[in-house]
Amino acid sequence: MRFLVATLVIWLFSFYNIERLSRPINFTTAAYILVPAVAVIIVLVPHLYKVSLGVLLITPVVIFLVLKTLLEEHVWGATLPLTVTEACAIALTVILARWVSIKVNEFEMAVGHITIGQTDNMSNPFSTSQVEMYQELRRARRYHRPLALISIGIQDESIKVALDRMVQEVQQTMMKRYVVSGVAKTLCDKLDDHDIIAHSNGNFLVLLPEVTPQELDRLIDDLHDEVSRQIGVVLQIGAASFPDDAVTFDSLVEKAVREMGQEQELEHLWQSRQFITDDTI
Repeated sequence: MRFLVATLVIWLFSFYNIERLSRPINFTTAAYILVPAVAVIIVLVPHLYKVSLGVLLITPVVIFLVLKTLLEEHVWGATLPLTVTEACAIALTVILARWVSIKVNEFEMAVGHITIGQTDNMSNPFSTSQVEMYQELRRARRYHRPLALISIGIQDESIKVALDRMVQEVQQTMMKRYVVSGVAKTLCDKLDDHDIIAHSNGNFLVLLPEVTPQELDRLIDDLHDEVSRQIGVVLQIGAASFPDDAVTFDSLVEKAVREMGQEQELEHLWQSRQFITDDTI
């Protein structure tokens, strides 16, 4: 990002001093207006980096030609080479500014994930979500509807990086928090609004109302593929279905967590849980 910012600054400096280096070149007012305006707008407007490069290249060039015409500056004829040079300068500015905007956006996202995190905004702690989960299970039991619960964790081996020994623990914690935030966002995007997502100690419990065992297998495969494609980590997923595997909430959680292969997570859940039973709902 530093290299790209430096390159953009050097290019803008060169553009405004090119007349001193080459006297035959005399840029018009329209070019002097559009070049910095394009750079500032692309860098300051976050979502412009998502616009295709072709649109970003064509739009300012068209605006430049219109502005040059309105300012009664010559566009065609003998000044055509100058017009082409100015259009190329605008296009180069667009490309450099877009690269800077992409890197700035990536940096902001990384800082947001690491320093603030998005997990709390996308899922609730298990201790506060289990009431809603109990209610969904009771509804499924009362109306004889299918329901599934999955326990999701992340393989530590898939997010390990080469770290210096003195800062290894801190950096691993930051990296895992970044990855967990990304997984939480992917889960929220992939799952339905009525699904309940809770997080605990870096793992997730997801309650899936109206999901049959047959649908559950397909959903798990989709989650594996989506998280692997977007985040680059491998999920550990255990599942349990009501009423085939268990009929109580505790039993569903136990089976899903044990199938995931992280029994220590079950102990953490029991320590953080509220003492809720079917009789209290």
